[in-house]
Amino acid sequence: MNTYLETNTLKKDTYKMIFTGNHELPSLEFIEDEGRLKIWGRSIATEARADFWQPLIDKLEEYLEDPRDMAVTIDLDYFATSSAKSLLVVFNLLADKAIIKNRKVIIKWIYEDEDMKEAGEDYMSMVSKLEWKFIEKE
Repeated sequence: MNTYLETNTLKKDTYKMIFTGNHELPSLEFIEDEGRLKIWGRSIATEARADFWQPLIDKLEEYLEDPRDMAVTIDLDYFATSSAKSLLVVFNLLADKAIIKNRKVIIKWIYEDEDMKEAGEDYMSMVSKLEWKFIEKE
């Protein structure tokens, strides 16, 4: 089982969530006081919901009670169906909670191939309340 490193030691009232990925789960960094979330790597584990996504979703729900503007960077090389569903939950949560509180959320979708770009475009069509930017890797 993988665990998150959570710390409040950066400075007073600062929360940072870090998850170091492996060959099945992506890496994650969420810095609450900056409103910054980055997810990168591969997400192919079938049990990814419990080990990876649910702690993030729980923390985002808590954070979104009083959110700042957010910048979310998604730089996944590949993700399985279970992760695709969890990503949609994250995007819908951001759209529903942050937008209600008049907060801006920008999704930076980084892609290397057309399949990953199309996956991002699919999410954009399902969650159009968020601002989307597509960035091709060089």
